[in-house]
Amino acid sequence: MVLGIFVLLASFWWAGSRTLTSYMELARWFALFAFVGNLLPYERVGLALGMERLEWFLFNLLAVGPFVLSFLLWLNLLVHGEERTAITAYGGDIMELRSHWMANDELPPHDAVTATLDQVLDQPPMGTIGGHYMGTAKGILGYEVITTYERVLPPLP
Repeated sequence: MVLGIFVLLASFWWAGSRTLTSYMELARWFALFAFVGNLLPYERVGLALGMERLEWFLFNLLAVGPFVLSFLLWLNLLVHGEERTAITAYGGDIMELRSHWMANDELPPHDAVTATLDQVLDQPPMGTIGGHYMGTAKGILGYEVITTYERVLPPLP
């Protein structure tokens, strides 16, 4: 159960910060996964596993819920559709980019590019507006994820 808490913290910090969804929605998903196991009949499942009622409740809350939410966050981040790339002048790190998205419900102004990161590092596209190469894609579970976010150009004055 302790491992479940640490796995959730690491996944929430890494995969959750790259998933474009609100913290409240992530909390709702966690609540669903943490408490849905308690809807199973205790006598058939919890007691068969040798757990008391409190242990069964805590097992679902501290182990099943965190592991399921972490697995789905990572699945959504790693299995995604086609990446859309852009260059943005936004100067913050990935957490500030996510905070901007949460505050404005959209990513900062950006110019779409079709070049790969290596091509942009070799020859920045003319007329681009910024300093970060950003890639986004729709994850397998339907949530938008930030796949790439690298500084490539000096910020504009």
